[in-house]
Amino acid sequence: MLKNALDLASRPYGQSAWKGKPGGVIGMSGGPIGTALAQQHLRNVLAYLDVPTLGQPEAFLQHKEGFFEADGSVGAGSKKFLQGWMDAYVGWVKRHQP
Repeated sequence: MLKNALDLASRPYGQSAWKGKPGGVIGMSGGPIGTALAQQHLRNVLAYLDVPTLGQPEAFLQHKEGFFEADGSVGAGSKKFLQGWMDAYVGWVKRHQP
């Protein structure tokens, strides 16, 4: 779905809806590096679409014991990390407002 959304909004050629809009890449996988490979590919696509993408901090999340609490909420340690990423992303978006 993501590939289709990126593709459709970049059409027709030269009139991409993505051009200049700030982006951020974050992902989660069951293994330690699965999301890293997917994120690298997505960053390449976003660069082609002229989407300025937040470079740091990177967020390669692994779905493992303790990430989520029993009630489905994000665990305390993970929540602090995710909030830091979100704060950085909000700053990135603000720096790229017209």
